[in-house]
Amino acid sequence: MIDLGRIRDLVTIFGVIAGFSYYVMVVRNQRETRQAQLFMQLFQTFATKEWMSDNWELMTMEWTDMKDFFDKYDSSVDVDNFAKRYRSWFFLDGIGLLLKKGLVDKEMVYHLMGGYWGIWLWEKYADVIKFSREYNNMPELATWFEYLALEMAKMRVERGSTSDVPDSWGAVKLPS
Repeated sequence: MIDLGRIRDLVTIFGVIAGFSYYVMVVRNQRETRQAQLFMQLFQTFATKEWMSDNWELMTMEWTDMKDFFDKYDSSVDVDNFAKRYRSWFFLDGIGLLLKKGLVDKEMVYHLMGGYWGIWLWEKYADVIKFSREYNNMPELATWFEYLALEMAKMRVERGSTSDVPDSWGAVKLPS
């Protein structure tokens, strides 16, 4: 026969198990909610007219070499362009850091950027950033942006896509 003491002990044990299970469920739900909120905050930045037009400008800039780039776009020549460039780089750098630390879901980031945006912007400016790292003695400049682009490129390859910027970039070519 089971005495009252054992019943009380079993009820306590089941209560602790139920409480712990509830705690795990709440923590998991909070984590998913925070990830969704963070995703929406990132999305709100990407979905603005200002972000789109600034990044379109950045993607359509042209230069022949580092001297030409800095003659045209250095902060002492075009502070507005410098600000747009660094704002985009630092924003993507932040997303890359969040990704590396596991604070954002890789799949969500991939879809947020259409699977290509960070890659193409990195490919466009990789030489400029790497030159700036060395020239300005800033070895960590945009390293998480680079990480983000490489991770997104891996995902595109895994999905059977290329990360190359299309030849028709900026000019939609409709079939005849």
